Amino acid sequence: MRNGDRWEVGSAFPLMPPSGDSRVEPPEHVRFFGSGRQALRALVEFGRREYGWEAVHVPAYYCPAVVDSIVDLISVRRYDSGPLGPHPRPVAGPADAVITVSYFGEPPLLPSTPATLIIDVTHDPVAPWLDRSRADYVFASLYKTLPLPDGGMLWSGNGRPLPPAVPPTEGHLATVSRILSAMCLKAAYLDGAPLLKEEYLPLYAAGDAGLRSTTVSGISDYSRHALHALPAQDLRRHRIANAAELTSWLRDLPGVVVHTHTFGVVLEFDSPERRESVRHGLIARNVYPAVLWDITPDNPPAHQLDFCRRMLHLHTDFRWDSSDMRQVATVVREMCQRYPSRHRPTSVPHPITTPPDRQPSVSPI
Repeated sequence: MRNGDRWEVGSAFPLMPPSGDSRVEPPEHVRFFGSGRQALRALVEFGRREYGWEAVHVPAYYCPAVVDSIVDLISVRRYDSGPLGPHPRPVAGPADAVITVSYFGEPPLLPSTPATLIIDVTHDPVAPWLDRSRADYVFASLYKTLPLPDGGMLWSGNGRPLPPAVPPTEGHLATVSRILSAMCLKAAYLDGAPLLKEEYLPLYAAGDAGLRSTTVSGISDYSRHALHALPAQDLRRHRIANAAELTSWLRDLPGVVVHTHTFGVVLEFDSPERRESVRHGLIARNVYPAVLWDITPDNPPAHQLDFCRRMLHLHTDFRWDSSDMRQVATVVREMCQRYPSRHRPTSVPHPITTPPDRQPSVSPI
């Protein structure tokens, strides 16, 4: 977004409900919750009660906050899988559930397993391959890719029963009120109003803390109605086009592998120290990258921990155009020159090559 010295890329959405004709109808049978974490929590409670689930298997490379949302409900077990592999091979039985992840919007590798299969599609909840997913359950946080204050969605890929719908709780609505206030103030700030970031950042922080509640809530009325008005496919196409544009300006960065995804662009640096130096430099120039994720399980596989310490995610959503992407690339190049490479990473680029009809693939056990 551009307004003189208030230009920035990344960070939370301001209030900016766009209009368009490429609206996406949710699956026929769907449940809406206050967040993706609450959707998963409701599903785990349902699975324990209805199916006798004994454990949930999650990738070693996964969002810690999502895992934290269910650890008090069920035994959580890790299996070695992440954005760069290996193929998921959880040791799970019929009384278990297995979560696999669409990392940065890519179609996930689905393990061959007798357990109930759950896909987290937060990074691309309207991907075309979802129509053909064979997963028992699919869930997503909607506010990661859409300008909404809250919202999580849960459905079944093969018609299995869903947890009952629940109304929004008073606590959740108070959280949404804080986030909407922050979104409004940020929109005004970016438009040049006499405001400081310090006036809305605490509201975002309070809202994020509220969304971590273990009380399962329904989605707010605002997000429920706004979701049906958002041109989600146009927003997705814009995000992908920006990712391709940004990648084109980041070619041949010494010591950096550029991975282009439907969720944005991932930079893989040759060392954690260089990643941190560049990250702080970007933030100082109003480019706010994300670390997805700072994994913290006990004794994670060394290669998964290594990748999370060397990666940065750059946002490319509809808030920006090609000129913004060029400016981001300029800042990234300046920081990479300021903190030069000492050696190159060994992995290879991961460009967007997924055709619209590609389905998630099944890995051998």
